[in-house]
Amino acid sequence: MNDRQKLLEQIMAYDFCMIDLGLFLDTHPSDTNALKDYRTCFEESEKLRKLYEEKYGPLSLRHMPNTRCWQWIDSPWPWEREA
Repeated sequence: MNDRQKLLEQIMAYDFCMIDLGLFLDTHPSDTNALKDYRTCFEESEKLRKLYEEKYGPLSLRHMPNTRCWQWIDSPWPWEREA
C-alpha cells in the first residue's frame, strides 16, 4: 500500500467514526465524551483531508482549490493508476 492509499484510508476511518458517533449522538445528545470524540475525529479528518488535497488534489468537488480553473480531471483516473 502506498502513502496515498494509507492517507485515504485514514481519512475514511475518521469519517466512519464521525458517522458512527453521529448516530450515537442522535440518541445520546448530552454525552460530553461522545461530543469530544466527534470533534476530535472531525479535526483529524479535516487535517488529513487538507494534507491529502495538497499532495494529490481534491477529494470532492466541494474542495476545489481554484475556482477559476477546473482541476478535477488533472489527477489520473482510477484506471490510469498503477495496480
